[in-house]
Formats: sequence, structure tokens, C-alpha cells
Amino acid sequence: MSVIAPRPAAPTPATPTPAGVPGAPPRRRRLRWLRLVTPLALVVALVAVSAVAYALQQPDQSDPAYLSPASSAPTGAARLARLVERRGVRVERATRTSDALVSAYRGDATLLVPAPALVHPYYLRMLKLMPASTRIVLVAPSDRALAAGNLPVAVTSRRWATAVGPPGCDLPAAANAGAAAVRRAVLFTVPAPDTTELHRCYAGGLVELSWHDTRLTVIGADDAFRNDRIGEHGNADLATALLTGADRLVWLDVHRLEPRPGFNAGGAPDNAPPSLGPNGSPDPDFPLPGTAHPAPGTNRDSGGGGPSLWSAFPAAAWVTLALLLAAGALLAAARARRLGTPIPEPLPVSVPAAETVLGRGRLYRRAKARDTALETLRAATDERLRRLLDLPPDAPAETLEAAAAARSGWTATDVRTALRPPTPDDDEQFVAAAANLDRLLRAVRAYPIEESLR
Repeated sequence: MSVIAPRPAAPTPATPTPAGVPGAPPRRRRLRWLRLVTPLALVVALVAVSAVAYALQQPDQSDPAYLSPASSAPTGAARLARLVERRGVRVERATRTSDALVSAYRGDATLLVPAPALVHPYYLRMLKLMPASTRIVLVAPSDRALAAGNLPVAVTSRRWATAVGPPGCDLPAAANAGAAAVRRAVLFTVPAPDTTELHRCYAGGLVELSWHDTRLTVIGADDAFRNDRIGEHGNADLATALLTGADRLVWLDVHRLEPRPGFNAGGAPDNAPPSLGPNGSPDPDFPLPGTAHPAPGTNRDSGGGGPSLWSAFPAAAWVTLALLLAAGALLAAARARRLGTPIPEPLPVSVPAAETVLGRGRLYRRAKARDTALETLRAATDERLRRLLDLPPDAPAETLEAAAAARSGWTATDVRTALRPPTPDDDEQFVAAAANLDRLLRAVRAYPIEESLR
């Protein structure tokens, strides 16, 4: 009496996942991407908000209220004008640079230039012609304006915010005022003829020079002159002392770029400063009309031209950029963890086999590694066949092919083609080769059942 082995139950087909419903791995991938982007997004948002707040906080020199003696706005200077007048100094407001120069050229005056960047470079070059009884005060000039005007002062660095510090010098106006907010741009004296540095105060925030016959004072910040900041620290005492050394204060109140000055050989009815040197010889700072002359900002004795890209941005901006680049490099190194080819390692947690297979298959698909994926399937089929056929792991490939052909009923050529498929060129060839391996494995497994039923 023969015993008939029961047929195994047909395998239940796997329920396909709907294409429109994302599975767990894609959602985890999106979460990983979110975790990666969130720190960088926060840093970028912080930098952007800081830059916008910084830009909004800066006063606009083209605003008619900016350091105007007639304006009570926060960035105006009406409070300073009243303090100066209380000291018995007459304030003369000039809305054109030529008028201010003509008035200051008469002597016994202080010439205040609140916005040197808006003054034409040729007017700035005429400042050296002021008499000894006229003092010049420049407020928060840019390095470009200083270079274009051939002034013997330059900016070494610029801070994002004005610093408050002690005077650190024996200039009477600074020593009596004490700590004041003037160090926004750090200034230094450029070696030039007829130029002597007299005082350097507030760690380079204020310099005073003897320049030709006049005296030049340059301040690196406008805080001490503004209505909203003049009451802080010693700002009021410092600004008032700087502007009350003569009977008159010529206040240049311009808020737009002016055209270049006209030609004047000297002796004009309005007593304007001459634009030529003695004996009719051209002064290099004031070229004759129609003659070739260097562009503004190229006559520095030091040989430097206009500001470079490095000096166009504050040092804090470059430090922030360097920190962002360093953070990006460290983040990339942390995500990479190692260099070289991938190596096998145990999983840190237990993961269902189906998820592992699915995730690995998606990685192969994204990398288009059809040859690697097919080799993985072929090696797994090879190992399973050896166990089913009771062959040792080191059995030759020919022995495995012959045993698989005898057990499955396939020809040796078909078995060899299934176990040694060619490298697929597209997804269709890959699917066909994988299906062929699966059919061979099922044929070997089904052979004993078919034999027992005979």
C-alpha cells in the first residue's frame, strides 16, 4: 500500500500595495530629508532675519531728514543744532556743496560734512584748500569716498554695530566727553604730504589730522549726531565740542549726488576756492576740462584703487559665511561617516525581512544597479539549490547544474542559462532573468512531490 503525499497548499499571493498610497519607507525617507534640511533652514532664516533687521536699522543718507539741522526725526540732528546754538555758534545750513565751500573758505568756521559719500570727489579734494581758521569734520565716510576724494584717511574695518568705548587720547573734546559711540568704522591715517596725525581716539573710531593749512577730524559713526542717540553716553558732549570751535558752523545738508564742480582759475567774484595751483600750473586733484586725468580714487600715494570685494562687506559677514561653510562640511562628514566602498554590518535593530528586501531593492533601483541586484538573486538561488540538492557549499558549478537539471527536468543548457544569466541592459531583461531563477527554484522544489504521485 503506497502512501500518497498530500499536495502542498497553493501559496497565497502577496497583496500588492496601491500605487497611489505611499508606504512606510517613503514616509521615513521624507522624514529623514526633513531632519536634514531643518537645521540648515533655521540657520538660513536666522541669517536672513538678521540681515533684514540690520538693513532696516541703518539710516538712509538720501533721506532728507538724515542729520539735517532742521529735522526732528530720529535720524535728524535738530537737537545737536540747538545745543550748538546755545554755545553762541551761528549755524549756517547749506544745501549745495559749492555754497558750503565758499562760506567755509572765508575762514573762522567749522565745516560739517554729514554725508561724504554724496559729495562729489572733486569737492572733497578741495577741502585741502581751506584756510587755517576753518576746521573740517567728516561723519561716517565710506572708504570709497575717502579714496575718491584723495583724503589722507582710510577705513581698515567696519563693524555691524557701533561700539562704545573710552577716548584713549588727549583730544580735549573726547577727554571731556568720556565714553561715546563713535567706533563703527576703524580709521587710520594714510601717509601723505603735509599731513600729520594729531589724535587717534576711541580705538580708531576718531582721528584728527593736520592737513595742509586746515585741521581734519573724521568720525567713524553717526550715532553721536542723531536725535535718537545723542542723549546716550557722552555723545552730546563730544559732538557739541567738535562743532563749537569757531564762531560759525557751516552745515552741509545734501541728500543726493551732485554733479562735478565747474572750472575756476581763482579770483572769482564769489571767492570760491581755486581749482588750479599757483602760476597757473594744474593741480593733479583738479584736472583741466577736456584733459586726461585719472579716475577718482586712483591717486592714493599708497597705490591702492577703490575698495575691493573683501572690503565691501563687513568682517562679520565673511565670518558668518565661513561658519556656514564649516557647518555644511561637518554635516556632510557626519552624514557620510566613512569613505570607500560599502561594507556589510549588522543592523542596529530588528527589521522585518520584507521591509529589508524592499528597501534594498529600492536602493538598487535608484542606483540602476541591475547587475548587482541580479547577482544577489543568483547567489541566493545558488545557495538554496545547494541545500535542496544536499550539495556541499564548495561543490563545483557543473555538479550543481547537473543535479538541478536531473531534479527539475530541465536541460543542462537551460539550467546553466538560468544560473549564469547575461548582464541585463534594461529592466525587462532583469525581470526576465529574475523570473527564470524563480521558475528553476520552484521546479527543483516540486520534483519530489511529482515523483511520489506517480
